[in-house]
Amino acid sequence: MSHNSMTRKRAKRSGLSKNHKGSPLSSAAKSLQPHVAFSREMAKLSNKTNALFLEYYIRFRILSTLSEQMDVERTLAVVKKLLRKNFPVAQYSLMLIGEHGDDLILRSHFGLSHQAAENGRYALDENIFGEALKRGQPIYVPNIQSAPERYEYHTGNPAKKGAFLSLPLITRDGRVVGVINLWRRRAASFSAKEIDLLRKIAGQLGQVLDTITVYHQTRELSITDELTKVFNRRYFNQRFEREMQRAQRYQRPLSLIMLDIDHFKIFNDTHGHLWGDAVLKQVAQALEDSLRKADILARFGGEEFVILLPEIDKAHGRQVAEKLRHAIEHTPFPKAETQPLGKITASLGLASYPEDAEGASDLIHHADQGLYLAKSRGRNQVGVYQETNPKR
Repeated sequence: MSHNSMTRKRAKRSGLSKNHKGSPLSSAAKSLQPHVAFSREMAKLSNKTNALFLEYYIRFRILSTLSEQMDVERTLAVVKKLLRKNFPVAQYSLMLIGEHGDDLILRSHFGLSHQAAENGRYALDENIFGEALKRGQPIYVPNIQSAPERYEYHTGNPAKKGAFLSLPLITRDGRVVGVINLWRRRAASFSAKEIDLLRKIAGQLGQVLDTITVYHQTRELSITDELTKVFNRRYFNQRFEREMQRAQRYQRPLSLIMLDIDHFKIFNDTHGHLWGDAVLKQVAQALEDSLRKADILARFGGEEFVILLPEIDKAHGRQVAEKLRHAIEHTPFPKAETQPLGKITASLGLASYPEDAEGASDLIHHADQGLYLAKSRGRNQVGVYQETNPKR
């Protein structure tokens, strides 16, 4: 028997013959198959877990802005940062519906040209994102080159290629308040999982933006006079206490003006409350146009307004009061010629801290005394409180 034949026989007896089904190599491969399958399943599970974690994390971060500042700009900044970090795109833009509902206003973006960012407003009928907003459904364009020509697919980029995704921002009650637009240079580059995740994120954002809007609208209604749209007395009382405490703590000046429309009852009795309401709104507007943003204007009641002037001493407060009186006197009011003075005018009373008062109640009482003084002297003038007993 040849040496090779004997070697093959020994190998066969020992179970090491090549490609034998019962060989140790084959057995080892079989034993590893369940482990390989398990590893694949674990990898799939890991990917699913990571995607789920990312979804929950982004949605949590968007939702958490409600407990931070209830501010639209803050929320948009958070969303921009999250999308930029987790979804590589060449262009991102977020647009909200304009106040008249006929256009979209660019509120947040990256990757846009300076010209596109400066434009800021986009008609609903000329853009694919306007179409997404109207439908209330995401629109995905895998390849812009083969898409219909009637729409503009991304702002400020002349290259008609790549993939474009537009996602409407929808509130809980189904209203569409805006849209997110994403563009990538490579065609068909948004996966189905990505689109689904981005759709959920857009839905969360739509609800958060709506909550912030409702909060500010409700707050404005609670602190604003319904007729004149200036602050109401309730809000003024709150701000007055805070400003007074601040002035006392830091020894800063604070002036207060009480204003009353002259002979307003005669005007109302002569022309009716509708004309009277028109005058009140015009007076409020004239006052607002003549004040700083730091000043607090409120309707105190009836035809009476109150103006709080932080950081304004008595001398400068008198100048402000005279400016307000002049503004009203020279505003063209309807039917003003029927008034006793031949025009709509106002009387004002001024008092200041620390010259005239030690606290809030004294300051408002003394400003009211200044107002009484202006009325007693013939109206259409500024009465400045003069303390008869100087403080010790």
